[in-house]
Amino acid sequence: MDWNVMSQMKAGKHSEFAEIIADNKKFYKLYSTSHIGDIAASSNALENKQNIDTDLEFISELTGNQCVFNTGKEIVIEHRSPHELFDERTDLGGILEMLNLGNDDVTLTPEDDEIRKLILPALEHLKHQPSDEVFKAAFENPDSANEMRQFLPDLENNYTSAGVFNSILNMFKRLNEKEDYKQLRNIVQRGARINRDRLYDTSDPYKMIEKAYGKLGVVVPDTPLSNEYAPQWFNELTNEYIKLDMHGYQEDQVKIDKGKKQTFRNTTEDAFHTAFATTCDFYITNDGRNRKKAEVIYEKLKINSLVMTTEEFVAHYKNWLHFKGEKFLSFIPAILQYVDPEISENGLHRTYFGCFFVFDYFNKMLLIQNEDAAKKPFFMLTRQKPTHNTFLYRNEIEVLVDKLLAIFGKDLEELNSIQDADQDQIRADEWPGRKWIYLGMHYYLRIVTGRLQLYISFMTAEENTESASS
Repeated sequence: MDWNVMSQMKAGKHSEFAEIIADNKKFYKLYSTSHIGDIAASSNALENKQNIDTDLEFISELTGNQCVFNTGKEIVIEHRSPHELFDERTDLGGILEMLNLGNDDVTLTPEDDEIRKLILPALEHLKHQPSDEVFKAAFENPDSANEMRQFLPDLENNYTSAGVFNSILNMFKRLNEKEDYKQLRNIVQRGARINRDRLYDTSDPYKMIEKAYGKLGVVVPDTPLSNEYAPQWFNELTNEYIKLDMHGYQEDQVKIDKGKKQTFRNTTEDAFHTAFATTCDFYITNDGRNRKKAEVIYEKLKINSLVMTTEEFVAHYKNWLHFKGEKFLSFIPAILQYVDPEISENGLHRTYFGCFFVFDYFNKMLLIQNEDAAKKPFFMLTRQKPTHNTFLYRNEIEVLVDKLLAIFGKDLEELNSIQDADQDQIRADEWPGRKWIYLGMHYYLRIVTGRLQLYISFMTAEENTESASS
């Protein structure tokens, strides 16, 4: 969920939603570094410190310190303290000033000065390198000179690499602190000759954008430029989000005059929220503009996360997610009756996939029939993970096994909850699984190629007789 929802929950709103997701055995809740960025964007003045501390504490209690973040190479989920991440974020708050080669008035702490001493020799070398002639030509061209002076004013007549470096840093600083993003967005829309009013709430923004560029003879690339600071898919999602906003689809407000300051920084954090959320089954946001952009992007990129408001999620919970205990056993026949299956070419496999989560985990069910009609069919329950979260986590299997134990009792080997020995076997790909017999049915939980699967089959007459006599 985005920070707006979290902060509203902290203020006592969305009480029914808050009560539902408080069930930590049913819902695994994550926060991301973008939540920390949202908080860091607020005032760090001493009088606001208590509010920041309570915000961070609320995140910690809500998520159990489970954080999804970018390592620079991959997106991972780990146990991280929001307070520690906030301190790391704000400790780097002055990095742009430290790197600004032309700024001699910066007050540095001893630690900052040590960092600058390490960085400056390498950056000083940039002063003596020739800059790309493209920048100089852009200032000399009457068609582009005004826009260059608007966004890179300190670059004119300083075409060294150091000048380029500092002017770009200053541009990003203005985008994040002032209303320059609004002007940049207007320039893009004028240049592409886009009718912003029509695009703002269209049902197919990508088609309108491509059509606009097509009239100019320009093909808009689908694949973003890669960089070494995030996975390709993360870059693609965030770039798609900013592209939609930049061209006017559900564009964000930009204002710093009164009330809450909203700049390019807010748009980028929302883009990161939207990307991080693809590691989850549900992305909860009450921000209409964020929700619509996320829905369009998820549809284009075939992301299987669902975007919902708090009210939509509460309704979804009451329809599909409220089941507990033995009620899941009656839920399976209901799926067979009300969910339309995909049928294999030979007609032997029926696949049911949808909004359900049997035993709060499995959202895909296969009814498999044998070619030999004498053999009874069986069910296989499995899990289609969120698009960008394919890992099997320790707590997932621990919680699932405990829920099955609560229904079926000890397994056939008289085993209870998952122990360290089980985890060792899982890591070595040697886990024998868990088996139960309950009400005339076999239940076999196992791991196949890193995925938990539950097989459900009918007992034979002989097995029923043996079970009754034992």
